[in-house]
Amino acid sequence: MNVHHLPDALRVRAQMMGDAIAHDDTCRAITFREWNDEADAIAGGLAAAGLETGDRVFLPISNANAVDMAIAVFAVLRAGGVAVPINVRFSKTEIADYAALIEPRFAIHNSLQAVDSLQLERCWPVTDMPRNLSALPDQAAIALTDIAEILATSGTTGKIKGVVVTHADLLGTVTGTEIGNSRATLHALPFTGSGGNLGTLMLPIKTGATCITQPKFDPAAFMALAQSKRPQTVYLVPSMLRLIIDLPNIRDFDFSSVKWLMCGTAPLPQDSVLRALELWPHIRMRNSYGMSEGSFGIVTRSNAAALKPGCVGYADPKLVEIRDENGAALPRGVTGEVYGYTKHSRRYWRDEDATKQSFKDSWTKTGDLGYIDEDGDLVLCGRSKELIIRGGYNITPIEIETVLHDHPKVKDAAVVGVTHDILGEDVAAAVVLRHGQSATIDELLQWCRNRLADNKVPRTMIILSELPLNPSGKVLKRELQPVLQAASDEARKARAGG
Repeated sequence: MNVHHLPDALRVRAQMMGDAIAHDDTCRAITFREWNDEADAIAGGLAAAGLETGDRVFLPISNANAVDMAIAVFAVLRAGGVAVPINVRFSKTEIADYAALIEPRFAIHNSLQAVDSLQLERCWPVTDMPRNLSALPDQAAIALTDIAEILATSGTTGKIKGVVVTHADLLGTVTGTEIGNSRATLHALPFTGSGGNLGTLMLPIKTGATCITQPKFDPAAFMALAQSKRPQTVYLVPSMLRLIIDLPNIRDFDFSSVKWLMCGTAPLPQDSVLRALELWPHIRMRNSYGMSEGSFGIVTRSNAAALKPGCVGYADPKLVEIRDENGAALPRGVTGEVYGYTKHSRRYWRDEDATKQSFKDSWTKTGDLGYIDEDGDLVLCGRSKELIIRGGYNITPIEIETVLHDHPKVKDAAVVGVTHDILGEDVAAAVVLRHGQSATIDELLQWCRNRLADNKVPRTMIILSELPLNPSGKVLKRELQPVLQAASDEARKARAGG
């Protein structure tokens, strides 16, 4: 059969590999045939309940029901609706604000408290999704230009926006080549974010491999799953990898089945790569880069590339450009803003101003700073909004964070700019120590002085028990900034004698 959109691609997989396991969330597993049949029946149920083309359906479903999320997404698509995944870790205020923007008619959930205050026409728990196969809409009526999903941005810098993804765009995310001969991928990414939704949820359709989802990330339990399920590919965000390699009994787990260790969503600290390759010298380690706003994606090509601090992938000239503040392309080695090419341009839902600022023709302004090195690899330096201008000199937080991550007692670190009456901005850092370790701020600052130019050494540093993270595992620097600003102000006041 011809593949006109992504639901067709699932139907093809079901015909080719009907009895193979597509998704396994450790509580439930479904074959490709079951996934396809369930999506049809529930799509008909949604249509019978009144869903019309273009209606938005909220899907606040955690990975405790990852299989149900995979079914629900495709049911909404086949019903002609728009799937709107929602991370159940969002606050009720965030969900309410997002609902006011998106205006969903229906919801399918595994967290009633996420939707109980919303004005919805119908709402179903994942255990009781509507079914009516006879009401399945004509799939030929779904156009490639129709909206398939609206993805919530991560919310690291402000109010959550919705990124519009069409059926044509969604189909493009499941084209391409398979990593090696991987038969199964283990991960713990939420299916509600871009990486989890467009990547791992759709992965079985792309490769025919099984997607194994840990319901809630736990480092020891994750390694136990890797040992028992024996996947060939493991996908982790950098913060997850650090928690795993910090396990005191990490060498007790059998990781021999894993051939590919994939990371993404943030630059990978060099010490994490070094320690992982020391633990598992047989693996091929890769870091990747992409974003909700852009359908492009790149990946590093070797362990050596993954070892380069800030390196996130080979910068294919057709996909990545570095530009200055005027939008002019910059040569290799010069830092500027990263632009990514998107074959199917995305936009923000009901936000024309933000769309015009972020999307230029077929290119997406990522807001990330970086440069292309001599090997043609993209090296990130931080977010453009995070750039610290201290006394007229540009300082990128990632350079300082890399140095702090290299300290043997440091588990995590984040650097932000704080206001300064004379310098304009100054450098401030928050550090989390490894379990059972102790270190003084003076010790950590001396470590920085030995490795950084004087103007890059943090003038303010605090030690925290943990860093604030968003549901995708990225550091919420907007929450750190006022804490570090207060610490900086207090320190200056003390130096001035009160």
